[in-house]
Amino acid sequence: MKRILTTLFAAFLSVGFFGCLSLGSVLGGGESNSQDADKWDIAALDTARNVDYLSAIEKDVILEMNKARSNPALYAELYILPRLKKFDGKVYNGTLVTHEGVAVVNECVSYMKSAKPLSVLNGAKGLSLAAQQHSSTQGETEQTGHTGVDGSSPFTRIEKYGTYRTAGENIDYGAKSARDIVVSLLIDDGVSSRGHRKNIMSKDFSVAGVGFSNKHKKYGSLCVITFAGGYSEK
Repeated sequence: MKRILTTLFAAFLSVGFFGCLSLGSVLGGGESNSQDADKWDIAALDTARNVDYLSAIEKDVILEMNKARSNPALYAELYILPRLKKFDGKVYNGTLVTHEGVAVVNECVSYMKSAKPLSVLNGAKGLSLAAQQHSSTQGETEQTGHTGVDGSSPFTRIEKYGTYRTAGENIDYGAKSARDIVVSLLIDDGVSSRGHRKNIMSKDFSVAGVGFSNKHKKYGSLCVITFAGGYSEK
């Protein structure tokens, strides 16, 4: 399982690429999004529920990210701390599924408990089309990474549909539920920069797009998440 990331902050003209194993399908919890619903203001957080360009799981990814952004400490308590018992560094089916063991979960929980609440992410059709382009075409192959089968980059895909001040892309391979995708990216096991987490928890991003495919030939599924700030659709 694999998870990779690109981040661009246009103001600083810097681009970073990071890669690591993903914990999605092995360490995932598969929780229902209805669990603990009374603890969240779902009406305020479920910003993409009524759009017609996202599937149910793609809408759930935006909801999960908004939960994490709106109340990081509660999200950590409910959904990240319970993963401690699964980060034991053991080998499953010949694959070491954690790099850092329980330490990375504890570090993530500490980060989330001290993080300030952020505004919610709204869905953006252009960002979703860019994400879906990459997830659907890459899903037909064994390819991983940010470079599209047509040679496109995350930013050329986004620029096809809109303009932005800041933009980024996260990719998770192997997770099957929205919560598993988001929790895996927040924990960010094996990525010293915690770049996936930083994208989800960035104040510089205000909109997001999601593309999920369950047809990746190597990992079974992949989820592409695009982020932007100062975004305008063409």
